[in-house]
Amino acid sequence: MRRFLFALCATAAVGVATVSALDDKKPTEAKKAENSEETKRFDLVVREDIFAGFRGDEEALKRGMEACDAELKKNPKHAEAMVWRGAGRVFIAGGMFGAGKSKEALPLWNNGLKDLDEAVKLEPKNVGVRIPRAAVLINAGRNAPAAIGKPLLEKARDDFETIAKMQEKQLDKLGEHPRGELHMGLADIYRLLGEKEKSKEQLEAVEKALPDTKYSKRAQEWLKAKADAKLEHNCIGCHRPDAK
Repeated sequence: MRRFLFALCATAAVGVATVSALDDKKPTEAKKAENSEETKRFDLVVREDIFAGFRGDEEALKRGMEACDAELKKNPKHAEAMVWRGAGRVFIAGGMFGAGKSKEALPLWNNGLKDLDEAVKLEPKNVGVRIPRAAVLINAGRNAPAAIGKPLLEKARDDFETIAKMQEKQLDKLGEHPRGELHMGLADIYRLLGEKEKSKEQLEAVEKALPDTKYSKRAQEWLKAKADAKLEHNCIGCHRPDAK
């Protein structure tokens, strides 16, 4: 459950793409634009319930999933509702697989993955869609057999690389948390796919951009780790008081 929380905890980066645009506005205009952006963010409607669900609160997860279904009933092409429903479905299916209920889990798993992919097709430039899909697929791909996991990890890599490209011109304006999670997410996915040099580049970028932070400490640990070390990034600093 905790690694699933890294996954969606990274949605703290949602809305970051608007930072530079807001900085260029007058204070009143910026506030209006920010408020307008907040009203569009579906993750704010369901995120806390779904996070609570991933920590074991079944009623909260049910509320979150019902909110997704309600939004999709009004608008079947609501990409953010679709990606969060997909995340919930994949999580629930994973628990069912773990309980030996593979026959019941498989349709839910497949429908969850379908939700994730369809959401990205609908809004490929939406950070609020790309981040949740990437995070769910990293978790799913990490734990699946290679033949199943590699294609999932490759999609996650595409998501993270798309986000990085979208934000490259304003990377130095990102806060510690979204920037650290972006670099560490890329480092994690590259390592899982065997792209060790690219992973190293991301870790060195963390050291350079975020010195004397928990991110730089983790990056240093990863850089010193043996090639066969089992490494896994969990989100640092939000949504859970014990996040490390």
